[in-house]
Amino acid sequence: MPRNVILRPVFLVGLICMSSMGQGLSAQEQSAVRDQDYLRDVTALSEVLGKAHAVRVRCNGTGDQYWRDHMRNLLDVEAAETGSLRQSLVAGFNQGFTFARARYVECDQDAVDSEARLAAQGKQLTDRLLTNNLVPRLKPVAGGGNDNQR
Repeated sequence: MPRNVILRPVFLVGLICMSSMGQGLSAQEQSAVRDQDYLRDVTALSEVLGKAHAVRVRCNGTGDQYWRDHMRNLLDVEAAETGSLRQSLVAGFNQGFTFARARYVECDQDAVDSEARLAAQGKQLTDRLLTNNLVPRLKPVAGGGNDNQR
């Protein structure tokens, strides 16, 4: 019988913030944000979401779409249009799902612990994405009138 796996990972707040980081940017600004490090990390995050989804479905049944819903949100914001980024994110999610589904054939303590580890890994990736892509853009521009130094 499936166990109720209840995790409320902190990284979801970051995921939501990270997902909104491209909104309101011009195409040129968005491409500057999406460098190789960004692509590596956001693809790794989609793979982690796929693994977590497989574990959660294994433990709670196919009705539990918790992690898939977060992947959909990530896709809607970061790769709403069909293209190579969207394809990479979907492939990463599917690879992660396939791997974890084969690895965790039953919902045991190892599977439950794995979801917690995946949540921590997702938080690390999200933090890195935020730090490297959102935080630098929020820093005030020199001479922008926000300099209160005397």
